[in-house]
Amino acid sequence: MDKLLSLVSTDGAEVLVLEWAVTLMKWIAALLLCASSGAGAVTHDYTVKLEDGRLHVADLNAVLTNELHVPAVPTTTNLDLSSPTGRDFVRAVNACLWRGSTLRVSPGRAELRIQPLGDEGKVRSLQRMARLITAERAPEATVSQAKRWGLYVPVPIDPNRPLVVLLHGLDADRGDCVPMAQLIQRDGGQVALFGYPGDQPIADSGSSFGIQMQSLRSEYPAMRIYIVAHSMGGLVARCYLESPDYAGGVKKFVMIGTPNHGSTWAPLRMALSMQEHYYLRALDPNWHWTWFITEGLGEAGADLSPDSALLHELNAQPRRDGIRYTIIAGNVSDVDLVEADVATSVSSCIPKPTRSWWGVSRCYGDMQKFADDHRARTGESDGPVTIKSAELKNVSDFVVLPADHRSLFLPDNNKAPAAYAIVHDRLAK
Repeated sequence: MDKLLSLVSTDGAEVLVLEWAVTLMKWIAALLLCASSGAGAVTHDYTVKLEDGRLHVADLNAVLTNELHVPAVPTTTNLDLSSPTGRDFVRAVNACLWRGSTLRVSPGRAELRIQPLGDEGKVRSLQRMARLITAERAPEATVSQAKRWGLYVPVPIDPNRPLVVLLHGLDADRGDCVPMAQLIQRDGGQVALFGYPGDQPIADSGSSFGIQMQSLRSEYPAMRIYIVAHSMGGLVARCYLESPDYAGGVKKFVMIGTPNHGSTWAPLRMALSMQEHYYLRALDPNWHWTWFITEGLGEAGADLSPDSALLHELNAQPRRDGIRYTIIAGNVSDVDLVEADVATSVSSCIPKPTRSWWGVSRCYGDMQKFADDHRARTGESDGPVTIKSAELKNVSDFVVLPADHRSLFLPDNNKAPAAYAIVHDRLAK
């Protein structure tokens, strides 16, 4: 979806590009219906001739109508695919298509490949269409939301110094990166922040991150880049770093509480999304109800499931040569901390004059001990991410800290993020 957001503007031609993409989505919806009715798991390739580099969209419509027996969408649009608007159109169409399906332009022809979908793929494609259609119907709200995403670099940037790029986790935003950024800047570093839609597919966020990093690499080819990512942000970064699209330049990569093998807490992501939008509604005057949809419909949560296709594919890739990996995990569960806070809250309700009374003192003391024990308890996870899930093959620099998932990356009770000392040490070496 990020590829389309840049096309939404007050410029008429660019808005038309998005409208054409929405028309394509109607064809795609029909294809999904055909696939659901037993069309067979066969990849379909179609060719549409171009006249002087121009695509008669009606010809593309005819291919789908006549050969696949899908409903026609009336259109008379002709488009020069070699023009900037034409190239944007192709990118928009490919943003609508699912993985494995593409629209490519060759000399004299446009080639459309439709890859068959399983049940999960159908759901993902319908979710993507819902996001794109909502974005098209509420362009102003979509543009306002998109301003929260992307790569934010220091101005001016010093290419002779390393640039530390910070990524947030699930249902968060770049604001969560600010405390860590301030500490790095305090110690002499320069920092960039990358924000992305927290609920959309992780691969889509990784693709957006890759585009930004490739652009940065092109502009500053000699600059060293260090990446520090919290939670799901580590997976977003890996989607780029360990893919064929990697453009180089990254020297160090620190993952903090990253669920490399998934999290059993993933189904609870809806609560995080509701909390995020509750605060956004209160703090951002541009908040719109469509943000719930255009940010994603829970695809990221599905990707975080331990048996997801995304994690299987990602973990099958080798680590990137030339990058020094560090993994920081926590062993204090959020659940223990919540139980400790509840015990403290209940015990505080006991009037102070009565806390020394016989029977009451024992009850008060037991609750205090319960709270202290739970705050000091360590185990096999930071709450949502187990130590085992954070591990990654061929990464030996693995550090476990007595902290929960949140306090690893964010300040807690006016204390610096628990992971910062390790982050500072690894970046300084």
